[in-house]
Amino acid sequence: MSNTVSLQTYAQWSKCLDLLATGHQDEACLLNMSQGTLTLVGGVIPLFSKRLAEEFNARLSRCSDVLTRDLQRSSDESDVVRAILNARKTLAFLHRLAHTPSFPETLRTHLSDEVRKFAQRAQTSLEDSAKTDSTGRLKVVLRNNNLSRYEDTVVEPMTQTSTPLPSSGGSRRRNILI
Repeated sequence: MSNTVSLQTYAQWSKCLDLLATGHQDEACLLNMSQGTLTLVGGVIPLFSKRLAEEFNARLSRCSDVLTRDLQRSSDESDVVRAILNARKTLAFLHRLAHTPSFPETLRTHLSDEVRKFAQRAQTSLEDSAKTDSTGRLKVVLRNNNLSRYEDTVVEPMTQTSTPLPSSGGSRRRNILI
């Protein structure tokens, strides 16, 4: 599903949800879902909503597990910040998915509330656990990198860009230490 497909039937939506569950083409799925039309016939909305909510819950659970693992393995403040930024990136995608225009308003509200509640609970839990840090540095890091600011996270599609290498010529001089 690398090309943009206008999702119309439940079978198309179902394939898109299956692909979304793999986590390999999230941006393509989001694009297709935002351009699709969810029909209101034969119980499609409740079935679709249930499947999407299950995927949402699975992603939130994985986000929690990965955040916990990364924080347990962290050795310094930069590792803590990196773990929080990775979790915010996941929450930012879920927030964008929750606001897909083709979803019914009640589903959008429910999913965005789930993301918000998760972020608030996780942030509170992190700050509570930081109370045992006698230096107070962890609490400052957590407050400065609040998990609830996932809406501010910019998620750009991966593009290949080349960074120019510094030129070997020029007026750069070596410092020789004796």
